Amino acid sequence: MARNIDILKLLISNWRKQDINGVLALVDEEFTWNNSGGLRPPLVGKAAMRADLERMAGNMGESKWRLFDWVEDGDKVWMEGVDEFIRKDGIRVAVPYAGVVEFRDGLIVKWREYYQSQLIEDALAGKGVSEVVDSMLDRPEA
Repeated sequence: MARNIDILKLLISNWRKQDINGVLALVDEEFTWNNSGGLRPPLVGKAAMRADLERMAGNMGESKWRLFDWVEDGDKVWMEGVDEFIRKDGIRVAVPYAGVVEFRDGLIVKWREYYQSQLIEDALAGKGVSEVVDSMLDRPEA
């Protein structure tokens, strides 16, 4: 049986390729995703996740999402990383984050992410990625 971190890394690899079906194959039907850092209600279920992934993929040119550190404890993976991507319009967005992913029977059932949404707004407003954020990203991928 794969370790939970291996399942998470496969999901990241699938998303880098914008393989939405590959991502969804790794989540439970009852999946709950708090993907807004608490700004919006969580997405519940695969259909809601598909709709959000399709929306994101519509603007994404290249994903450079990566993990820097992680700890697996039972059915949870605690992680730190960066969601970095280049949009189709050439805008680079880089958002350091932390999160917790919960697994059941080899599938992801809950995902909570914590990040500073102002970084996304700044990048989209043409302010770019700050030197402070760039300095946080100069680390090897886990």
